[in-house]
Amino acid sequence: MKNHKKKILFLGRFSPPVHGAAKMNELYLNSLKEKFEVKKIKINYSLEIDEIGKINFRKIFGIFAVFFKLLYHLIFFRPSLVYFEIAPSGIAFYRDSVYAWLCKIFNRKLIFQLHAKGLRQTKYSKALFKNCKMILLSELFYREVNKIIKRREVYILQNGIEDEITDKEFGQIIDKRKSKKKKTILFLSNMLEDKGPLDALEICNKIRDENFECLFVGAMRDKKFKRRWTELKDGYSLDKKCTYLGPKYGEDKKNILKKADFLLFPTKDERFPLVILEAFMYGIPVLSYDVGAIRKMVSKNYLGSVVKVNDWEKLSESLKKRLLENSESEKIRENFKRNYQLGKIMKKLIRIIEENL
Repeated sequence: MKNHKKKILFLGRFSPPVHGAAKMNELYLNSLKEKFEVKKIKINYSLEIDEIGKINFRKIFGIFAVFFKLLYHLIFFRPSLVYFEIAPSGIAFYRDSVYAWLCKIFNRKLIFQLHAKGLRQTKYSKALFKNCKMILLSELFYREVNKIIKRREVYILQNGIEDEITDKEFGQIIDKRKSKKKKTILFLSNMLEDKGPLDALEICNKIRDENFECLFVGAMRDKKFKRRWTELKDGYSLDKKCTYLGPKYGEDKKNILKKADFLLFPTKDERFPLVILEAFMYGIPVLSYDVGAIRKMVSKNYLGSVVKVNDWEKLSESLKKRLLENSESEKIRENFKRNYQLGKIMKKLIRIIEENL
């Protein structure tokens, strides 16, 4: 019996390295495969986080490899639609635009997904996105593209993640948290300066007299930054308060989330961070800066606190106050289940795809 599934070609960033966009693309890919015949092309050739944005021979070779792989699939796979998570800025944008023009030459329908910021609203961009559809993570981001694509051509699809714990498990997690004598603050992200680990140390130093521990979890491969972070921690004598655990995945990561009372995430460069959704899933309030869609995500007081970028002193005041209060963990988890479960997000994605086939 012939396979009558519609064919989708998926171009985007996939792990390695591990970051939010790569994680979401993997989730999108797996969901689309349940409904359509899907082929993927990995367009990124960085192996580590600190390679992103840098040129090397492997990446130059990769550009040509992706081009010819795309050409092959356009000729022989013949997709009905190309789903393209395009880089919005820098050399990567012009690299990706070449791939997009190739799809247009073959008269393929295109849906662009923007996970990052930085798209310049130029005549070139307007021509590239003409007669195409675009998916944004939040309505807040439409103003960044309103001069190059009409609102009716844009879909809003926020991030979502799978619920990895049952309500019974959650109840047990809350009971254990309540029995602890010391609060656990969690910084969970790649240890890059823009993600805020230095500000997190400043906050910990500001509230050092409170009864807490702060766990820093994430990859730190930049030796110079590692030295800066360590020197700041040692300079404030925070060894008994702050612990760097390195990157954690799978069960190790889950166990850390289970014990965390707060997510401290003073990031300066985000769109719709998955780590906040992970925190909500475990009933953890979030303290962060007002970037991307974070203020919309942390929209209620029980969900956490959001302050302007770099105002770590105000964030420390909020955290100090919350350390003395009981978090509304059940309400936080209900908010996650209502708004961010992957199944609901994927149903919307499939509807978007079907509308354009």
